[in-house]
Amino acid sequence: MILSPFTPLFFPSKKSDGIESRYIQTFAPSDDILIELIGGTSESWICQVMSEPDHSPLFQVQFNTWDITSTVRLRFAVLNLSPGLYSVNLNGHISSIFKVTDDSLELERTTLIQFSMDSNRHRQDAVFFIDGMQRFFDFRVPGGFKDSNWTFAVEGEQFVTDQSDIVQLYGLESTQKKFTLGNSEGCPIWFAEMLNRILCCSYVYFDGERYARKENSAPEATILQENVNSFVFTQNLQRVINIDPELILRHQAIMRRIDNTNYRLTTNNINRLIK
Repeated sequence: MILSPFTPLFFPSKKSDGIESRYIQTFAPSDDILIELIGGTSESWICQVMSEPDHSPLFQVQFNTWDITSTVRLRFAVLNLSPGLYSVNLNGHISSIFKVTDDSLELERTTLIQFSMDSNRHRQDAVFFIDGMQRFFDFRVPGGFKDSNWTFAVEGEQFVTDQSDIVQLYGLESTQKKFTLGNSEGCPIWFAEMLNRILCCSYVYFDGERYARKENSAPEATILQENVNSFVFTQNLQRVINIDPELILRHQAIMRRIDNTNYRLTTNNINRLIK
């Protein structure tokens, strides 16, 4: 059984080098923390949500199941938690402590990233369509877009007349933005690994607006302090505005679920997304 790497919680495999980052991952109560396990039909895992810092069990997670093949089964669950400090114990493998908060000032310093693929064919370690229903992962990160990191570009064609007049045949403008991951305190290295993985998805939304990776750019790290595992990363992105006509209906269906006031994609709402 494997835990999907798109699950938005971090399960450390070994002790890190240097001083650990003090950043605690943050979620809002409306965020869907989607956990996916992929394995054999006869395998069984126990997943418990723990209260922190006393590390006491709160409840056992009840997984839904969906058979990918006759021998491979998906187990999945969505956690919607009230404000507090938590960790997840998955068969003795404990996640990093994370926080759920409804503090608007604290949430303003974060960005909610929602992502999905256009089919299940792209990855073997995650499922994005379950019985014909599309699912999105929620991943909340520290950081956002700065106005000083915008770049403007244009693609077009012109010609000059014999009277030195410039005639525009066509032009298509674009705006590239640099997303800053990590605020003044920085964030652990695995945040950038997750962001790099997310940007390989077909649909990626930052606070309700769709973006795509600019060319083959990857997160660039800035070390805040030597021997401290906290970094600030930057990533070049371009907002997706001009959509292929064949994708308009699909995009509109998704955007009805992702807007600037309510980012949540609940299990019931997902059932109505088109395939």
